[in-house]
Amino acid sequence: MLQRSTNLKARIRNGQATFGAWLTIPSLDVAEIMAGLGYDWVMIDTEHAPFDLGILQTALAAFNGSQTVPLVRVASQDPMLIKQALDLGAEGVVVPQIENADEAKRAVAATKYPPEGTRGFGPRRASRYLAEVERYFEAANAAILVVLQIESVNAVAAIAEIVAVPGIDVVFVGPMDLSISAGIPRQTAHPLVIAAIDTVLSCCRPQGIPVCAGLSPAAVAAERSSRGATFILTGTDHRLLQDAGVAKLDELRSTIGAAVRR
Repeated sequence: MLQRSTNLKARIRNGQATFGAWLTIPSLDVAEIMAGLGYDWVMIDTEHAPFDLGILQTALAAFNGSQTVPLVRVASQDPMLIKQALDLGAEGVVVPQIENADEAKRAVAATKYPPEGTRGFGPRRASRYLAEVERYFEAANAAILVVLQIESVNAVAAIAEIVAVPGIDVVFVGPMDLSISAGIPRQTAHPLVIAAIDTVLSCCRPQGIPVCAGLSPAAVAAERSSRGATFILTGTDHRLLQDAGVAKLDELRSTIGAAVRR
């Protein structure tokens, strides 16, 4: 139980690059497909996508038998949402809009049972409906991944204090929200956004905390990974569907169109 998340933690602590994607489509079929593609981790987005608790539980169940670690981006920093996601079987949480060290401390505490944290006890599905509750309780504090999102200029200004908080496994920069916060909406390649990401990388690397720098072209991702952005986001389920559909349509139109013209 929780062995795959324990293994993932060991890999990221050793500086290894890991690769993942967003799951945003609330469908068992899509969740099972994403669980079978070979990603190291998949983030289920309950902040911006229409997942209720029942659909979330179904999506998490799709990862049974997969080595892909299911993470859940909760809708807010509310400890209740963190507890519910973990009790349903998430093996890590992505907590949005962290602004300062106090918020980081509360987010970390919400993922851990006392005395290390404040998580309430009731891991129903996570412990195989209490059949393995002792094993789960013993492993959970060390095995659950804690990913905190940095999405504003205020958060970047406080990043040194934030990453000094014990228990953070990954820092995830949100370039889009960061650009909006900086007054340059959607300009994720703007020098101000690039400088902010560089600041986060420079503060996280001495702490041994890997960074996710959002979606980037391969060359940019490779350069940033050499500086600690080793938690690499490759895409989203809907864009994978869109890109594959457009590529296949273009291929067929080109091939068949050429044949018809002859």
